[in-house]
Amino acid sequence: MIKNNYNVELERLNQIQTVDIPHLKRVQMIVKDRVDAHSYDPIIFDHLKQLPDDPDLPDDLTQLRDGNNHDTIQNLYPDITVENNVTYELGRKVRYLKIFRNNMSSNKALVYMHGGAFYGGTPEDTLPFLTLLATKFTGVIYSVDYGIAPEKPYPNGIMDSLSVVAEANKSFEKISLSGDSAGAAIALGVSQLCHNLGLCEIDKHVLFYPTVVHGSNHQGRLWNDHEIPIKEDQRRVLHNNYTQFKQLDSIMTKYYLNGQKIDLEAPIISPLYAQPLTFKKVLVLTGEFDPFRLQDEAFVQKIGLAGCDAKYIRYGGLGHAFLNYVGKIPAVEDALNVSAQYLNENK
Repeated sequence: MIKNNYNVELERLNQIQTVDIPHLKRVQMIVKDRVDAHSYDPIIFDHLKQLPDDPDLPDDLTQLRDGNNHDTIQNLYPDITVENNVTYELGRKVRYLKIFRNNMSSNKALVYMHGGAFYGGTPEDTLPFLTLLATKFTGVIYSVDYGIAPEKPYPNGIMDSLSVVAEANKSFEKISLSGDSAGAAIALGVSQLCHNLGLCEIDKHVLFYPTVVHGSNHQGRLWNDHEIPIKEDQRRVLHNNYTQFKQLDSIMTKYYLNGQKIDLEAPIISPLYAQPLTFKKVLVLTGEFDPFRLQDEAFVQKIGLAGCDAKYIRYGGLGHAFLNYVGKIPAVEDALNVSAQYLNENK
């Protein structure tokens, strides 16, 4: 897509307003479909069409982590500073990146947990999109280098992230949490502990395609790809992606627990079962064809029915991990714009 068309599409997405969805009650929902509705974005489709029928995801940690490795991208924004820091709060030693606009004064901080299925990823992976977010967010971003499984199994990632929240809480009045995929699940676990421990009350939650439940029935309603409208000539690709993610869901839970006997319905590890009133303000952003979409909708519905401020944005044509396509797909930049606007609101 040439830059001119990119900007036209970005402007079109920006103009799409809230709609009512019958099965999502008391949720402010915005459906940002593609012009070619119910079809994959071509960039996403070119990647996913390579999946074979009935794909078999190898349960090999080295190979799985290779899939999480990304080239380090330099900060493209001269007005944004990225600092490498360490906190020792709560008796832990945790590295984090501090990302902020130069010469800015703010009372807001956003603590971000990267994705990577609990066993992969680094805060450096977040720099391409968090530096862009920092140009729009009127606050400071902390990107956490939490311990990953199986070497640092549950609840290490949550406790490491809690430590960084405690660090941010020393300097800022309003703390919000964010993350993508597994990182979003960690953020929701951290939010509950902040409330229950009396550390602080989280202002807002910005969740990109979160996984919110472990041990779910892969034949059940949260994984039924037949409920997802899509052009018939692309349905096989959608089904193969869902099949792959069912395997990933089991594999990542195995590594995350690393042999521990844990109740998978405990709300800290599976936020779908959490007390929804804990999460007072929530924005969930998901791709139309993300295999976690149905659990995301179940989660945001629960938040909305509890009377919380629940907002859900679904992007047409996108699958999982769409933040990795920043600068390539206009919908990704739109998602960051919307997130910044939400975080900047003083309400």
